[in-house]
Amino acid sequence: MKRLYYKLSLLAVLGIAISSCKEEFLEEFPRGVVTIDTLSDESGADLLLIGAYSVIDGFSAGGPGGAGEASATNWVWGDVPSDDMHRGDQTGGWSAINLIERYEIDPTNPWVEGLWNANYDGVARANDVLNVIRNAGDAIPTEAANQIEAEARWLRAWFHFQLRTKIEKIPYITEDVNPAEVTNEAEVWDMIEADIQWGIDNNMDETPSDVGRASRWAAKALKARVHMFQNEFSEAKPLLDDIINNGPFMLMEHFYDNHDEEKQNNAESIFEIQYTVNDGAAGGENAGSDHRTLFPRGADVGLCCAYSAPSFDLFNAFKVDADGLPLLDTFQDDLLLEDYGILDTEDFTPTSELLDPRVDWTIARRGIPFLDWGPMSGGDWMLDQAGMGPFLNKKIMFYKRNFQTISINTPTWSAGLNGNNWRLFRLSHVILWRAEVAIEENDLATAVDLVNQIRLRAQDDIVMGKINNTNFDSATPLDIDETQPAANYMLGLYPSFPDQEYARKAVRHETRLEFALEGMRFQDLVRWGIDGETINAYLASELSNNKLPWIQGAAYTPGKNDHFPIPQTQLDLQSGVLTQDPAY
Repeated sequence: MKRLYYKLSLLAVLGIAISSCKEEFLEEFPRGVVTIDTLSDESGADLLLIGAYSVIDGFSAGGPGGAGEASATNWVWGDVPSDDMHRGDQTGGWSAINLIERYEIDPTNPWVEGLWNANYDGVARANDVLNVIRNAGDAIPTEAANQIEAEARWLRAWFHFQLRTKIEKIPYITEDVNPAEVTNEAEVWDMIEADIQWGIDNNMDETPSDVGRASRWAAKALKARVHMFQNEFSEAKPLLDDIINNGPFMLMEHFYDNHDEEKQNNAESIFEIQYTVNDGAAGGENAGSDHRTLFPRGADVGLCCAYSAPSFDLFNAFKVDADGLPLLDTFQDDLLLEDYGILDTEDFTPTSELLDPRVDWTIARRGIPFLDWGPMSGGDWMLDQAGMGPFLNKKIMFYKRNFQTISINTPTWSAGLNGNNWRLFRLSHVILWRAEVAIEENDLATAVDLVNQIRLRAQDDIVMGKINNTNFDSATPLDIDETQPAANYMLGLYPSFPDQEYARKAVRHETRLEFALEGMRFQDLVRWGIDGETINAYLASELSNNKLPWIQGAAYTPGKNDHFPIPQTQLDLQSGVLTQDPAY
């Protein structure tokens, strides 16, 4: 399917445009122009559909979202403003993201404009598909037309969902309206649901013909997620149960299998955004371009640019008690800072406190193996350890053995640009959403069973390789005992949930640990209604003792900072049609 993406991008390069003009006698079109009638068959509609899929990652080289503002990985919107991540790199770079992390964003911020433009570009592409289907009539067989329409509607729902989870007041643009005249006064949740449900009702394929196309299972997962955002647990429940009980999915054996480039499109995956590299596309345009700045620096790795810096708070959330259970209410006590403030030329030994083993598949920290790249050696892997903290994102990395195979092999500043897919929906998501539903029904036995399924899978996912070095000078040989765990790990199962409130904390904490740094956290806090208390407790803890001076003074205001503004450019272009969120 990625090869088809590339073909479509070549058409764009050749200057092909779509015209809605109808043919008339003696009317001639310039060479290289494709009319709506030319595309009004199954092949043409499918090519347009592939064009809509090509921007599902939110990244369009040279077009809307070209800086990653609408990335489906959601790291800027879902991780940076949460308690999971600091922006990373250095405090002087990418200042627009600084404002997002400090909760100082306003309607002129270029990132909110990129978010808007890229997603509505995706909506427009999906609507082009639907218009071609309408124009084609009987030229496209009914079964094929229904499948193409189901996928186009799913994509249209996805792009609107991406916006609605971040901006409260958005217009819903369908194929039969003038976009310039659609207001943002109506709530759009029901319209998102209706587009997804159309595909479910019209026999959307359960096993699509191409890897990377949305299936009926992906439709059910997205619709369940939409219901979860509205606290519509009874509506989400049958969709989640259907996926768990009747879908072809199973948990992979290991937690990190869902981030391993060698295990893409695996048995747990419901929908993945497909990436490739070294496929002939100039500049790696089919790669995961939204991750190109998140990799470690330093001579040991030599990539760019150490954005995406996990917080102290997230690292400490992986602490456990003697039974291997999370410290739900006390993990912020006595924060572990690891090598913060310690130069990479100084001696350091990682903490010996008990930790959930998922921590070292999620967070890169000094003295622990970094996949097969060797041990992280400290602040030399980043640009500003004092400003952004001592941790790096591990989930977005690929194995060294696949360097220039899974990563781009042509000279570029972003040598880490790679073809590891982004797992948008997987069975573990569904299981923990279903646990939330069980808790709201006060079915605590079901909830604890579901949570323990996730924990049981992670129990033996131990990072091996005890590193005895306390410094990593290039002249000092590494002393690694591969037979020993890299740190002091423990992960236990919950014997029970004593009450509903404890169960809520447990499943929300489990969701944080399982999906940390995957762009979900901030929007989850908002939908749970605990964003204010959680973020303010995080800021009080994270910034105590003048840690991370660049973010000192940041303050979170519930009811305002839980969503982002409409771009001022759009308000100016559609004056009298769009209205700004009153909070801004």
